[in-house]
Amino acid sequence: MKQLPFIIRKFVFADESLARIVDMDDGSGVEGKIPGYFVMSSAPPSIEEAQEGSERLQQQAEQGIQEIADHLCRRMATAGSTAELVITVHGYNTSLDGVEAWYKNIFKYINRHDPAIAAQANQVFVGYRWPSENVALGRPQKIGEALSALPPLPRDLLVTGGLAALALLLLELITFSPSVWSFLLSLGLVLLFVLGILILALVVLRLVVYFRDSYRADNFGVLDLVELLRQIDMAMLERTAADMFPATDGQMPRRQAMAQARGYWQRRSQNKVKLSFIGHSMGGFVVTNVVRILSDVFDTASVEKRPDSYIGDVFSLGRLILASPDIPVLTIVSSRANFLASSLRRFSESYLFSNEGDVALRTASTAANYIAFPSRTQARGARLGTVALKDRFGDENDYGLLNLSTLDNDFSPSLPIGEAIAQAKSNVMDHLFLTYQRFKGQGVVTLAELFTVQTARSSNRATVADFFTYFDCTNYLDFRYDPSTNTCSAQPTGLLTRALGRAVLTPWDYCLLILDYALGKRNVHGGYFEGKFSQELLYRLAFLGFDDYLKTYDSDPQVGLSQLHLACQAKQIQGYLSPICYRASIQGGSLEGTKADLLEAIDFGED
Repeated sequence: MKQLPFIIRKFVFADESLARIVDMDDGSGVEGKIPGYFVMSSAPPSIEEAQEGSERLQQQAEQGIQEIADHLCRRMATAGSTAELVITVHGYNTSLDGVEAWYKNIFKYINRHDPAIAAQANQVFVGYRWPSENVALGRPQKIGEALSALPPLPRDLLVTGGLAALALLLLELITFSPSVWSFLLSLGLVLLFVLGILILALVVLRLVVYFRDSYRADNFGVLDLVELLRQIDMAMLERTAADMFPATDGQMPRRQAMAQARGYWQRRSQNKVKLSFIGHSMGGFVVTNVVRILSDVFDTASVEKRPDSYIGDVFSLGRLILASPDIPVLTIVSSRANFLASSLRRFSESYLFSNEGDVALRTASTAANYIAFPSRTQARGARLGTVALKDRFGDENDYGLLNLSTLDNDFSPSLPIGEAIAQAKSNVMDHLFLTYQRFKGQGVVTLAELFTVQTARSSNRATVADFFTYFDCTNYLDFRYDPSTNTCSAQPTGLLTRALGRAVLTPWDYCLLILDYALGKRNVHGGYFEGKFSQELLYRLAFLGFDDYLKTYDSDPQVGLSQLHLACQAKQIQGYLSPICYRASIQGGSLEGTKADLLEAIDFGED
């Protein structure tokens, strides 16, 4: 039996209110109408713990692959000939218990708490766990491991620095007459002490686990998720071949049968299994790199800069939801430095949930990437999850979909989308900003300014940023909702920040947010998954898509869009609607044709 690099379990309901994760061969509990699976990379947090998976775990992983493939094949055959696989990927500094609790909440929410999602009979949910670990600053065992793992030279420098600090203390206590030798001795001890401090800083960086999580995400999380999708793809091909050529005495050779099955899926180019992702924090990095690997660099469409959405034989990319993604801000800027553009523009719909006050990204991530990310300026080292939409001055008209009136009045359906974007009065790059120079003017820089410097061209043209619909939740005010207990908080509160309605957060605001985050008063990095409205917005976009989400408001998409605008306005969320969504959902344009036109406009601007 082939060795699979992951463990698969399944989500079930022990009763109407309790979601559990059980082994694949556990017959207890009831599956959801939308079946769910918990897939965990078998890579350990430390390589010393690596071992071959047991035969039972391998059998369960194989059984899980077969069940997922069976669900998708049945849905392709019985649910309007469509099927969707939605995969959620967690972020940095996430424990196993925390991941399981979150994924059980999603499973319960989509099956029990949202009838619009539960009514879908064509989806499978997968919660994917890669080997992250928690920050270990206050754990003596982890501190001891970090010190014992130091290579000899840094370890000796750390010990020497400690001895130098002790010697300096003794020199302060013992009175010597000033002399050149005492000065040189003190200077040498200070240098050794500084070297020891530098090594201590390395130990602290290890305890923060950012670099370790980044390594595990890149080398284990990405590759194991790629293998999961490859195995599902192969299992569905084998089922197709078996259905096309049932076993008989004159059975067709397997290779020929598989070739026929591939031809069948190629003919279904407009009706493959939709593959959608929800990526939180470093999970956004995992998702986008998975897509990069699965994309064929020798495919004609890729070579000609017209990447399609097809992945493998049976999948096509659907929706991408990024919440506080821990990826570079220039990911959404078209330039040579944008190494993820080719994967981002393969999705039919892309959404970004961000928060200007995300101090987790502004501290741990930005500080760590200061060492690793090759930028010369602070702004270009910022993370995508910290971008915000301007401007906010406490007026209700500054919330909701900021570009809705521009799209309604200036976005002519007769113009190619690239020309329509260039002629529109509102441009997304002028609305997105970073807080990075707090003592210079307003302390902000727009992505348009970064873009102009980066490419020496005007930002008033189509860019990769136009693929995204943005939701800035900095001032998001709502009830906290817990799907596990189906309860809400008594009063609405600022879920990601204190929701003070400021145009730009001040240094004092960031200090208060760090304190709130440390005390657990608000989740500045993951509050999107705690609010009543934000959960509805995020999960419906992921499981329904934009068109069907608007239908939950009204059968008329224009009316539904207006209702969404008002809902965001009431919750103090700023949004910016992608021109692609508006052209396809409101103006009735072809989604694939609109994407192709936008790609042409982007590539023309870069030539």
